[in-house]
Amino acid sequence: MHSHDNNATYGQNSYGQSSGSVYTSNTSNTSSSGVTDAWGNPIGYGNQNTVQNQSGTYTTGGYGQNVGAATGGYNNAASYQQPRLRRPSKFGVFGSFGTDIVTGGDAITGNDTLFHPTINMNQVSMKDAFGKALRAELGGTYEISKSNEAILSGFYTKASGKDVVIGQHVSGNPIMGKLTDYKGYGVEAGLRHNMGMTNVPLFSSVKPYIEGRVGAMHLDDISLNNVRVVPGGIPLATQAFYKGGWVPTASGLIGFEKPISRKTSIALETGIRYTGGLDADNTTVTGTFLQGANGGSSRWSVPVQIRGRYRF
Repeated sequence: MHSHDNNATYGQNSYGQSSGSVYTSNTSNTSSSGVTDAWGNPIGYGNQNTVQNQSGTYTTGGYGQNVGAATGGYNNAASYQQPRLRRPSKFGVFGSFGTDIVTGGDAITGNDTLFHPTINMNQVSMKDAFGKALRAELGGTYEISKSNEAILSGFYTKASGKDVVIGQHVSGNPIMGKLTDYKGYGVEAGLRHNMGMTNVPLFSSVKPYIEGRVGAMHLDDISLNNVRVVPGGIPLATQAFYKGGWVPTASGLIGFEKPISRKTSIALETGIRYTGGLDADNTTVTGTFLQGANGGSSRWSVPVQIRGRYRF
């Protein structure tokens, strides 16, 4: 005799008793015996109950029975996925410090002066008239595509004037003078194109880049001081030479950036930079042997600087 119950099963026989409460989705109760009563029903010994359970069961059995309980388990396979690190922001800030090595331009244009019977003026370059310029920058970057960034920066630069020979007296003695410092501040904007990571000696992986900028710089007035014949000459009064004001700037740079962490990097860069010239100040030089000598002040230079950057 076979019976199927989807909820709870209660089975009872003459000499063997089985009772159970089964909370399951599928239960099978089977009773069989080698002994029968007068009506041919199996009774007594050899009663067998089998419980198949897909979820969970609780069963009890009586005399002479076999009770089987099968329970289904609960498997909770929890998985852990390592969180992804947040990509650095498109915005960044940088600071740099370095020098401008002057390669071209004239500070004193002696070839443009008027004829003077006792004095012959020299052509004096910006490189000879000023020492190496120090330059500091502070700015920001914004990533506009995977390989390109926009740049905006402010800067300050200064180069000290040097005491140099500016001409020759008819006696053969030199005429010397010293320009005041070449200094000013400005702002520049540009674009940077980043190339793929590459390996170089000592630094392992670095990212080369090229950069172009344009901007404007405000320079202070420049005067010519302590003009005298050497030795023993009496110095002239200070001569106004160039009017301070705004001049254009343009530069092309190439650099190598080395990542230090996910958000910080350091770079070394160089290139070529042009700075426009100031207007001549003829307040005191008109009618003297210095007239026409202030027709320069533009310059070409090679910047060499170290840059550090932080990306938010």
